[in-house]
Amino acid sequence: MTNNKDNNGSNSQGFDYDFLVEESLKNVVKKVLKITSETGLVGNSHFFITFNGNDPNVIVPPELKNTENSEIKIIIQHQFWELKTSDDHFEVTLSFNGDKKSIFVPFKAITSFTDPSVGFALQFKIEDNLKDTNLSKIESSDINKPLITNLKDTDAKSGEVVSLDEFRDKK
Repeated sequence: MTNNKDNNGSNSQGFDYDFLVEESLKNVVKKVLKITSETGLVGNSHFFITFNGNDPNVIVPPELKNTENSEIKIIIQHQFWELKTSDDHFEVTLSFNGDKKSIFVPFKAITSFTDPSVGFALQFKIEDNLKDTNLSKIESSDINKPLITNLKDTDAKSGEVVSLDEFRDKK
């Protein structure tokens, strides 16, 4: 079953559970960034956010873009300002080589979100319209699999990646 792009995750064939799970996991990221924008970071939390820099709606300083790799990783920890979230994107000002620069990232462009202070990580599928970008290192069968990563404090070096497909009934 495929998503019919009506943003509710269903069509006449049934539910698009992959779409619904992906949307729910992105809502976790939205909520965490919203709370952080209102109250600041909680405890030792800090975030590594990786996103597709080739998304046409991403706005970043040109020096962050790499012609060999479309992924960009930012860290929200000590030096960030003006974090704002909406239903479809977040904005933040970060320091790059001592200069404050604004970035704009649609949630659909995010490929991973990690809070290493608590060993929590999410890895997302790459949006359909972005699949043709430089993804030679990713197996085509892995592109549409939402992943949840659970890193234990005692096993931080080799965290376990669990595909949601492992929990689905095999037919």
